[in-house]
Amino acid sequence: MASPTANVSPHYTDQLWFKYILSSAAATVAESVTYPLDLTKTRLQIQGEILHHHDHVQDSSGSARHRHVHRGMMRTAFGVVKEEGFFSLWQGVTPAIYRHLVYTGCRITFYEKIREGLGRNSDGTFPFWKAVVAGITAGGAAQFFASPTDLVKVQMQMEGRKRLEGQPVR
Repeated sequence: MASPTANVSPHYTDQLWFKYILSSAAATVAESVTYPLDLTKTRLQIQGEILHHHDHVQDSSGSARHRHVHRGMMRTAFGVVKEEGFFSLWQGVTPAIYRHLVYTGCRITFYEKIREGLGRNSDGTFPFWKAVVAGITAGGAAQFFASPTDLVKVQMQMEGRKRLEGQPVR
């Protein structure tokens, strides 16, 4: 006689589609909340590159120009709000969310499939080395698929600054 649990389908919380949706939703919320910090960090990095370039350029009189604007994270964030508006702190969040829909979902799904493919021990546990191999492989593959959105995100983060400086936007 067959056991009563033999024909029971797995609970939906154990299925990959549910894990994909749940992990992507969690990553989307986390990205939306922390995105202003990412935008501020990117602005500071670009500002540093621009200032480094300008430190090595001479003006028409032949003297070197030195302009130091480093304002720190908080001052940069407040400056963005003051100069571009509050919601510009989320400028470029759409590709960041797309990235997490791809990256986080793929990473979780790939990890589960790779780990199961490597197999369990006879006692039903996963050896540490198999979890490490699955994690590295899944993370690398997911990053490969998601990396184009990072480029779009950074370009969108710089659009507000370009408009203020009178530079053409993409």
